Amino acid sequence: MIRTPVTLFALLAATGAASACKCAVVPRAQAIGSAPVVFEGRIVNVQTQGAAQVTTLTVLRPLKGAAKGQTVKVTSRTQSAACGYDFRKAEKTLMVGGARAGAGVVSVRRCTMVNLNP
Repeated sequence: MIRTPVTLFALLAATGAASACKCAVVPRAQAIGSAPVVFEGRIVNVQTQGAAQVTTLTVLRPLKGAAKGQTVKVTSRTQSAACGYDFRKAEKTLMVGGARAGAGVVSVRRCTMVNLNP
């Protein structure tokens, strides 16, 4: 199945937050161990539509589930209360950790991202 940014935005928009997101601070090694995909990446593009966001990154240093030089699309909500991570406010190069959401797509949550990027 081919996913486009519009499809990803629709998927994110349909997922609402029932309550505020609270994150436990865990060691970076634990955050890396619990995420299926982890890599250091450079932000190439950030597309935001409402509270949904698709960020394109280039993998600089893969740790798990990615290859060096690979282009990865990362989906997230923009609101921290909805456990989102707003890439517009992030450093250009950062650690990314999340779950696979399709071919070349990773879904991230605020808690993992905050623990990877203290």
